[in-house]
Amino acid sequence: MPDLLVLTWTFVWLSFLAIGGGLGVLPEMQRQVVTIHGWVTAQEFVDGYALAQLTPGPNMLVAVFIGYRAHGVPGAVLAGLAMFLPASALAGMVAGHWGRLRQRPFVRRLERAIAPIGIGLMAGGVYTLSRSAVHDVLTASLALAAFAVLWSGRVPPIIVVLAAGLVGLLARA
Repeated sequence: MPDLLVLTWTFVWLSFLAIGGGLGVLPEMQRQVVTIHGWVTAQEFVDGYALAQLTPGPNMLVAVFIGYRAHGVPGAVLAGLAMFLPASALAGMVAGHWGRLRQRPFVRRLERAIAPIGIGLMAGGVYTLSRSAVHDVLTASLALAAFAVLWSGRVPPIIVVLAAGLVGLLARA
């Protein structure tokens, strides 16, 4: 029971770090769930994130995967609620006033200040995932090819993920 409370609290405060999207919180999430608490391995974390990318909805569904791996269905439910409910409630409260607040000079300055923070956090997320997932020539080649295809903007991300997964699977067989 105490570890289930720790899991819930961990995802509550992680939810508030997701500035600019879920990718920004990945480095700290991985540190918490892999290194500090050991709820999943580094490979399971990457696999869970890839699985979350394939599902409809936010990529932070990885929290549900981690909760499930750590404590079954109760862990999945609590991790999911803890990851989405606090930030969603805050966004809901602010959204009602945003039209009026947005016109204030300090809010515009705050938005400009937060943008580079979000970009930096997302870059950290990419680095964290690549450090855990890219470990040989094959995975490095797949990552570079996926980046090039995604950069072109001509192929939907889901197709790139599925194709890279299939290539990786066939290459390992």
